[in-house]
Amino acid sequence: MQIKIINDSSAADALSAALAAYAEGDVPLIVDSRAPIADDVLQHELPAAAAWAALTSGTTGAPKIVVRSAASWQIAFEPLNAELGLCSGDGLWMPVHQVSSMALFSAAWAQSSGLDLVIPKAEDPGLSRAVVAHVTPSWLERLLEMLDIGQNSTLHTVLVGGDRLPEDLMHRAQIAGLRVVTYVGAAELSLVAWDRGDGMRAFEGVATRIVDNQLWVSSPQIALDVIGGNLEREVVDGVEWATVGDRVAEQNGVLEFLGRGDGAVLTAGATVIPAEVEAVLNSHPQIVGSLVMGQPDAVLGQRVVAWVEGSADRAQLRDWVRSRLPKAARPVQWHTVEKLQRTASGKIRRVVPEEA
Repeated sequence: MQIKIINDSSAADALSAALAAYAEGDVPLIVDSRAPIADDVLQHELPAAAAWAALTSGTTGAPKIVVRSAASWQIAFEPLNAELGLCSGDGLWMPVHQVSSMALFSAAWAQSSGLDLVIPKAEDPGLSRAVVAHVTPSWLERLLEMLDIGQNSTLHTVLVGGDRLPEDLMHRAQIAGLRVVTYVGAAELSLVAWDRGDGMRAFEGVATRIVDNQLWVSSPQIALDVIGGNLEREVVDGVEWATVGDRVAEQNGVLEFLGRGDGAVLTAGATVIPAEVEAVLNSHPQIVGSLVMGQPDAVLGQRVVAWVEGSADRAQLRDWVRSRLPKAARPVQWHTVEKLQRTASGKIRRVVPEEA
């Protein structure tokens, strides 16, 4: 069994081709024709249960192919339908780029549940043919802009994943009459936790354990294989656990996601976790997104550098972090950019922006 490549230019064509390939027993992988996949990757031997393959670059830009069984996605559909109020024949609005695992998941979900997958087009946004939207925060913002100018819509709920949802954006969605359900997941783990109004809690069938602030997950949604990458796994008392490095805090079953623990910056003898600095920056009302990385420094070893997207000025930001972060974690160099680079699912790429 090998991967079947699909590189149709339109989302509708690509997802239709992927569903057809899956129905024929192939393992579809939607790719961007501008970024061909190496032949040795395509020749990789797949597990017997392989049914879907999704391309993920994470936030570092290194391409990986996540291979999963049909059941690993199927098991999430019924809880989602029940929580979101979806029935056979209902429309699911999905605008995310087809290369994203979120798009392929949505197509599989719609096909399995008898939903109408509505993909927006320039001439027809399709909002009046759907009741639930599956979006990233950036797409939610675009959706709200369409509603603001009077676009007809039958949407009642938005399911938001892919990245942190700013509070002001959630508030805008609620004012527009939309119920907002957010979730945290990963291409390798699928849905890990969701917030249905009572805090971010483990998704149906997902067990969690926290070791040194790192989240480990035991779930039937875990991928079979990650080609070109590695999913950290371990077996404890006969139970398989996996992690993608998410750092969390937990209180009374509610999980607070603090970002990935990788990319630590060693500066002047102190260890700084970029995600913790980014969380503080992102809490500023005039910041849309941020990226914090370490850069070589002759004196400090590494210096903490921040790139921010938003309208806050640097004096404001310096004051903001001064009262919220220890000295070592405060950026010593700042760049304001018009737009940070993002993945297909809306996450900020951990690469130095070209514009700084």
